Amino acid sequence: MRHVKRAQDKGRAGMTLLELMLVMFLMALILGGGVGLFSALDLGKRQAAGMVRNVLRSAQNTAIASGAPARVRIDKTAGALRAESLFTVATYHFEERSITGYGPAGSAEPEHFDERGFVGACFRPAGIRSVKAEIPLERDPACDFTLGFSVECALYRETEDGGRVLALGPVESPTLGLDLGKNGALRASMRTRAGDRLSDRPGGSVILRTEPGLVPVGRWMLVRLRYDRARFELLLDGAVVASQPEEAYVWKVDAPLVLSDGALPFPGRLDSLVLAAMVAGEPAVLPESVRFTPDTPPTVQFAASGGLDREAHTDPPRIGLEFTDGSRETVLVGLYGTVE
Repeated sequence: MRHVKRAQDKGRAGMTLLELMLVMFLMALILGGGVGLFSALDLGKRQAAGMVRNVLRSAQNTAIASGAPARVRIDKTAGALRAESLFTVATYHFEERSITGYGPAGSAEPEHFDERGFVGACFRPAGIRSVKAEIPLERDPACDFTLGFSVECALYRETEDGGRVLALGPVESPTLGLDLGKNGALRASMRTRAGDRLSDRPGGSVILRTEPGLVPVGRWMLVRLRYDRARFELLLDGAVVASQPEEAYVWKVDAPLVLSDGALPFPGRLDSLVLAAMVAGEPAVLPESVRFTPDTPPTVQFAASGGLDREAHTDPPRIGLEFTDGSRETVLVGLYGTVE
């Protein structure tokens, strides 16, 4: 019996060894085929296409959330792209008869506020000389308008007079300026920067003028200055009333923002001041095995609604990706901003 049992044990040991050899043979086949499979699978393709879609969707979502245009800039030479969007950096509603809110605290005399504002209390220069309010934006690094900005406020014109709504920087050449004429027209100005975003050379001024009669007496209106290094725009109650293409960087915020003016006081009330700065995300860089095709557009512009900016794009933009094996892939942005 002992001899039979030993023979059975030897048989089982032999079978175990055969099974082990069979498993090792199968693993060799699988791994050998796997090397070829993984070499044929270029992970850069999926990574590149997904990266492009993520940046585009990020810009579109931000445009919808902020109610302001956003864009994606594409550097075909460097193989990189990044989103640029507006973010609120300061808000003021003058509820405590002071220039306080989310942002640097400003200064103004308490007697120059009024309870009859657009929402609650408001700042009321009322055309009185020497009346103004100052907000030291130059002290807040977040208030960097180099890449673009949005400045919005509610204004109420009490008389037929004109005056200064706001100015950022010297009166003769402000970084930003907004004036109301006696004829009810608005004049907006923006000082540019010569050269790149770090240049210390001031450029010229870009000026917008509206038609007369757009700002009547006795009515609250929302006025907005907006710039995104594509267009400089002036809006009234959400409608564009003056616009001009421009791509230059904005001059420095190196002085306080002044509401009204001692010599040219605004003839009424100001309320609901909201400031936003254009902020650029970190650039997304394509893998070395991928590059943009020559016909890829340099920018993809989203409107405040999240759809494509139809002035910038007459047709849906196509972002082409070309791989080292000669294959291509296209990321399409639809008219409603959908990324495919």
